[in-house]
Amino acid sequence: MKKKDALWEKVEKVFPKDPALQELHYARLKIHEQTKGMSHVEFVKYIKAKAEKVLAQAV
Repeated sequence: MKKKDALWEKVEKVFPKDPALQELHYARLKIHEQTKGMSHVEFVKYIKAKAEKVLAQAV
């Protein structure tokens, strides 16, 4: 895990004893933060780019 930030602190308060839900919730919040203000088209491009990156690493 990387250095804790304000989002981690928020997530740990919401899910104090569930590391799996902490990871999931943190990822969701991080994506939300990174895509604020994007149009629907930009958001889809962002998600596709991330998916391609993950798929490339899996091979």
